[in-house]
Amino acid sequence: MSTTETKSTEAPARRAGRSSRLPAIIAAAIGVALLVAMAASTKWLTAAQVDELTPKPFSATEFAAEKFGEIQAYVTANAVDVTELVPALAEDANAAGQKYGVDSGSGKYTIPVKATATVASVDESFILLDTPDLKDWKIRVPISTTMNGTPIRDVTGTIHFGDFTDQSTYQSVSAAFKETAQQEVVAKLDTGSLKGTEITVYGAYATGGPDGQILIQPVQIEVHG
Repeated sequence: MSTTETKSTEAPARRAGRSSRLPAIIAAAIGVALLVAMAASTKWLTAAQVDELTPKPFSATEFAAEKFGEIQAYVTANAVDVTELVPALAEDANAAGQKYGVDSGSGKYTIPVKATATVASVDESFILLDTPDLKDWKIRVPISTTMNGTPIRDVTGTIHFGDFTDQSTYQSVSAAFKETAQQEVVAKLDTGSLKGTEITVYGAYATGGPDGQILIQPVQIEVHG
């Protein structure tokens, strides 16, 4: 083969080699361009901004503190007086629950109530109200560890089990409402001077408790005089 023929054969081969590499070069160039564009459009966040955007874990304490004012407003606006509630309970507890309260499940109801009376006695656990017109019924207000946050949680009928991830969280909300009521209501009382004083108690009552007794889980207590 002559030198001329060899050169004429090598030229197309080189062109073919360059042509076969061209798509790879173009793809690489496009990739680099995309990376540059992505980098230019990327918003870099500070650690503080990342914290703000990260969902916070649920806090029962914060939830109760946020909702307690709403529950107070609901109870004070919708409370049935114990002088009206007790006769209704004595006649038909289930009908009274349906009329005045919300269904809490298992045949029980939670009712917003109020009572105005003179304090008959106070101990470390309860305030006992003097209510002679209610005959054998006792009206008691828990003020310590005897308090129960579940009626407070349930009284509006707007807080449901399905709002939370599990039973444990749902129960923790009850405990948080108990703590909130202790801090916002009971802690502000001078319990040592309450005996013989007239007060008005607003709170939540759950049916199904001891017969002849109304336990008012307090959300607001007004001291008169």
